Amino acid sequence: MLKVLYSGSVTYLDEKNNVFVAPSSSCTYIETSENKIIVDTSSKDKKKIIISNLNKLDVKLKEIDYIISSHNHNNHNGNNGLFRNAKIVKYSDGSINDFKDPEVEIIWTPGHTFDSISVIHEDYVVAPAAVHLKKNILQNYDIPIAIDLEISKKSIQRIVSLKKHVITGHDGILYASEYL
Repeated sequence: MLKVLYSGSVTYLDEKNNVFVAPSSSCTYIETSENKIIVDTSSKDKKKIIISNLNKLDVKLKEIDYIISSHNHNNHNGNNGLFRNAKIVKYSDGSINDFKDPEVEIIWTPGHTFDSISVIHEDYVVAPAAVHLKKNILQNYDIPIAIDLEISKKSIQRIVSLKKHVITGHDGILYASEYL
């Protein structure tokens, strides 16, 4: 099972010139036969939304086995502390190598940051660091903040080539039928 707990958002001061404040990442819950997983915990101000949506699924904070952090930005991992029993998985410290779940694959998708990762589960790619907005795929729109724009484009191309639904960082789900 995969459920988006929060779709992510960006508040723009000037959208035309891509000047933004207060980005909050998506937060995705994945339940496999072996684990309960959260991909990105969003920003601290989304705490109540995340807890409320987990409660609707009858999932308790202490039941989460893993938090997979797409990268090390506060608007993506601001609520990690809520999940005290969870192991945090990220690229930057090598913990990605210790994560084992036959129903989940983690892929390296750098560009926004060097340590950006995405998660594949069933018909979905959870790509909150690699694909900020739907228009990154639909309009070939560049990610506004990338350590390497060319690498970022290659990561997005890799995600598109999987032909799955994409959970973006700040813009909800982009269904495969919308871009294929």
